[in-house]
Amino acid sequence: MKLYKKNLKKLINGKVYDPNMEHDSCGVGLVVSTEGKKSRKIVEYGIEALKAVWHRGAVDADGKTGDGAGIHIEISTNFFKEKIENYGRQYDGGEICVGMIFLPRNDYNSQEKCKTLIETELLSNNYYIYRWRQVAINTSVLGVKAELTRPEIVQVIFKSKDRNLKDKELERQLYVIRRTIEKKALNSQLKDFYISSFSSKSIIYKGMFLAETLSDFYPDLQDERFISRFAIFHQRYSTNTFPSWDLAQPFRALAHNGEINTLKGNINWMKVHEQEMSSALFKDMENLKPVINSGNSDSAALDNVFELLNRSGQPAPLAKLMLIPDAWSKKSKTLPRSHQQLFNFLNSTIEPWDGPAAIAATDNEFKICCYQR
Repeated sequence: MKLYKKNLKKLINGKVYDPNMEHDSCGVGLVVSTEGKKSRKIVEYGIEALKAVWHRGAVDADGKTGDGAGIHIEISTNFFKEKIENYGRQYDGGEICVGMIFLPRNDYNSQEKCKTLIETELLSNNYYIYRWRQVAINTSVLGVKAELTRPEIVQVIFKSKDRNLKDKELERQLYVIRRTIEKKALNSQLKDFYISSFSSKSIIYKGMFLAETLSDFYPDLQDERFISRFAIFHQRYSTNTFPSWDLAQPFRALAHNGEINTLKGNINWMKVHEQEMSSALFKDMENLKPVINSGNSDSAALDNVFELLNRSGQPAPLAKLMLIPDAWSKKSKTLPRSHQQLFNFLNSTIEPWDGPAAIAATDNEFKICCYQR
């Protein structure tokens, strides 16, 4: 308790926390290495930090079903290298890509259709599939409702056959492939299919369990080989939508706390922008539409747009300023004119997503945390 009061005083004195602003909302945060070095401590600190915000989420009457919790960290090369070689495949030293997939648990026919869809897109885009992996889970920590709605959780481990394709270009192509898969799944009416993450850089472990049971449900996270330079964690407090496994956070680009008050307007404006959306970085923009999937929460919708901006060349800090701009005024005497000009320009390109909020986000290059204005 003494340490708690000491830290609380620091937060208040540092203007980070105000007791008068206390209210129900999600728990979100970011742990990052300031030296840019991967370590086991970052993962462990992220898990412990998530446990510390358990009170930010609601709990079902069964005492074990939560609104959703999760963590976003970097892919462990050594861990997945072993999973590849244990399957009898040879790892050649290239970048390992991992897709974290939620499949319909009790519909085996739909499971095969989902897998076939993913395999077809990967193979047609010059990728080699190492294997499918059943993710180890501990269902004893789940509540009744979480277990009833639990998806089949699998990973597809693969690589690009083009050794020159890497970093931003590789992530951009994986984004296009994932969006194409999602669109075809929607057109094929494949239900309960969701791609949690699909990347060569990072992976997301999440679900409808309590925050303190994250690493119990996913034993992978207890493996010492899981190291990272960052850990984005989130405990959901469901308000606009009912709890579900796919709407647990973090999402692919960000974890969000708050309410987007301008949500309907933002969604409608995005539909307008889609009509004129173009970029030399993408061969077929139609595969990226609709940018915001129907049925998404406000946080998921924000993530959809944030990720699109990232993959189209806008770094995370700039994407943040475009979607969640700082409070500013042309009459400000403290804000440099260059900043005013930047904010004015960004305001003319896309509408702000307004509402009390905080986000932790990454484009796998920058890691950012910010408050909404």
